[in-house]
Amino acid sequence: MLDNYKDKQDLIYNLMIRAINNNKISHAYLIESNKNITVDDFVLAIIKTIVCPNHYTNSTLCNDCHLCDRIDDGNFTELKIIEPDGLWIKKEQLLDLQDEFTKKGVENEKRIYIIKNCDRMNGQAANSLLKFLEEPVDNIYAFLITDNINRVLKTIVSRCQILTMKSEKENFDKTIQSLANLIGNSKTMYDQIINDDKYQKMIDGATQFISYLEKYKYDTIIYNKKMWHDIFKDKEGNIIGIDLLINFYYDVLRMKIGIERIFYKEYLDIFDFVNKNNEMDKILKKLNILLEVKENIKFNLNPTLMVDKLVIDLGGV
Repeated sequence: MLDNYKDKQDLIYNLMIRAINNNKISHAYLIESNKNITVDDFVLAIIKTIVCPNHYTNSTLCNDCHLCDRIDDGNFTELKIIEPDGLWIKKEQLLDLQDEFTKKGVENEKRIYIIKNCDRMNGQAANSLLKFLEEPVDNIYAFLITDNINRVLKTIVSRCQILTMKSEKENFDKTIQSLANLIGNSKTMYDQIINDDKYQKMIDGATQFISYLEKYKYDTIIYNKKMWHDIFKDKEGNIIGIDLLINFYYDVLRMKIGIERIFYKEYLDIFDFVNKNNEMDKILKKLNILLEVKENIKFNLNPTLMVDKLVIDLGGV
């Protein structure tokens, strides 16, 4: 949900929350992504907050409701997504969209369209969209996404509210600092754990869990009991287990930026496999997922459900 971006995209987060709470949502937003790999998920999080009756701005957490699931699956009829057809977004795609949106909504009074890579509209498509934006209709909202706002028609830019996402570098620096603090605060404890035989089963379990997850993705969930819950049995154990996963991926990240590994020097085969099959942006995304799960477990959310969700989220990266 949108709350996941409260820190990473705080400026846009605060702006959108105020707009939604005050019922002052703009009819059109132009998202300047800064090549941020999370832009699609971020826009969907905004949309779910707008249309879902159970989102947290109503003081009710949305726990994977049917509507939000259908948005994620691309099956929500009041959401239309337009992408380039070949090299360009074409006029016919915009005309079809406008025709569709002249009809009354079936599932929700709010109707939304996303145009990805909106800088790749040909001239006729851009002019068709411009006419649509010049005559906004209540409860129809546009989200245009671009990596290069300078290539978007100026008249379109002028009719949208601009939302500029923080770049991956900004998020990278913040994540590195957060992880550095985590490692620094826990290094003494983990020096003790790694040299204590009673924790060896946990360390072996965490690395084998990563190995299986990296190779078989979602299938890991079938073996969660054997590979996770039989080893990390209570709240404290689950937190230690998540910390071990965090430290593993942190070591991979350190190696990618030319810094010596701290903990996992004895598991070179697994370590090299993970390093080879994950670019830096994937490692950062996985670390953010793990940090979020750890916080949820600390606040007494069900560890079994959290680990199941963890497998689904990490398996999708």
